[in-house]
Amino acid sequence: MTFENEIVGGGIIVLNLVPFIFRKPKYLLITAIVSLLMLFLLMNTK
Repeated sequence: MTFENEIVGGGIIVLNLVPFIFRKPKYLLITAIVSLLMLFLLMNTK
């Protein structure tokens, strides 16, 4: 894992925690889509 991948991985974890912190269900879908896109980009860079 490169340093860049660790930053993105940390970002995904933080994004997934956001809906639980703010307790807003509408953010859950947005963060899920964004985290999936980030994971997709990670798979393509390898």
